Formats: sequence, structure tokens, C-alpha cells
Amino acid sequence: MYDLSIIILASGLSKRMGQNKLLMDFKGKKMYQHCINSVKKCDIKQKIVVSAYDEILEYARDMGDFTIVKNENQALGQSQSIKMGIAKVNPCLGFVFLPSDMPFIAEIFLNKVCDFFMKDTSCIVVPRVEGKNSMPTIFPFSLYDELSNISGDIGGRDIIKANLSKVRYFDVKDGQVLQDIDTMEELEKYADI
Repeated sequence: MYDLSIIILASGLSKRMGQNKLLMDFKGKKMYQHCINSVKKCDIKQKIVVSAYDEILEYARDMGDFTIVKNENQALGQSQSIKMGIAKVNPCLGFVFLPSDMPFIAEIFLNKVCDFFMKDTSCIVVPRVEGKNSMPTIFPFSLYDELSNISGDIGGRDIIKANLSKVRYFDVKDGQVLQDIDTMEELEKYADI
């Protein structure tokens, strides 16, 4: 079992989509269900879902094995979900942050990223495709205080920039696994793949 806490971020406002993308159907399931189902299969010590949406929280609760956190302040941005999630974390080696709009993330990929982090638990793991940073990102527990004090909608990017010497890139050849869905065009494009 990985001595990690994974925090699923499921409070987004879906501004580019024009409606709540997490509750939209994608390949026979709701968007958020793909992510939660993959995380459920992972052998990670603690699994947390932070969401503003009751449907998502109820689904995670019904799956079992998840700590659920209601985000009443989603307008404060992704940082609010991050702070609320890590406030529920038990001591561990690190935090995995995973947005719930990444339906192609699979258990096997999550395990590979966790294995990569376990080689050096003081590093920050940033997946990337063709030089472009993505998620899920893993931060060591030593950055708990910094993560607790972030603000706005930029997540942990400033912490990554301030700790570049700790960053280890996890290069991914198949970019689809890291694809998030932000627009109707992307939803339609990837629904047929």
C-alpha cells in the first residue's frame, strides 16, 4: 500500500463548458465517475474527494473507502479544494492531487506515478507530455504548510516554481491519459476514442 493521500478535486465551475462538465455523460458514465472508479482500485492509504456537488460526494460515499469533503466556497478557486483536502489528510509521505475532469486516468497509470514518487519521497512529481506539465501532481508531506496557504485558482503551480530543485518530471508518451475535458468540442472529440 502506498503511504500517500490522494485528493480528488471535484469543485470546478466549468466556465469554459457552460454547464457542469463533471455531471455530464462521457463514455457511459458521468465524467467524475471515471476518476473516482480508477482511484477506488488503487492501493493508496487515504482517498479524499473534495466537491461542491452533492451527487459526487454521495457517489464517493457509496463507493466506500473515501473521505468526503463538502466545498461550500468553490468560487475561491482550486486552491480552496486543495486546502480543504489536505486539512483532512492523515500523516503520510505525500499528497496526490487529481482533478476529476481527467476521465482517461487509469489505476495502472496512477500506480506508475506513485511508484515514481516512492523512489524519492522528498520530490515533487509532475507528469508531462511533450514538455507540457499536467496532473496528477504529487507533493511531499514536507510542503504541507505551503499547500495550506495557497490562494486563487492556480493550485500548486507557485509552489512548484518555488521548489524547482525538488521537481522530478514523469514523462508520458501517450498524452491521452492526461487529457482533461474543458470544452464541448473536447467532450465530443474524445467521446469517440
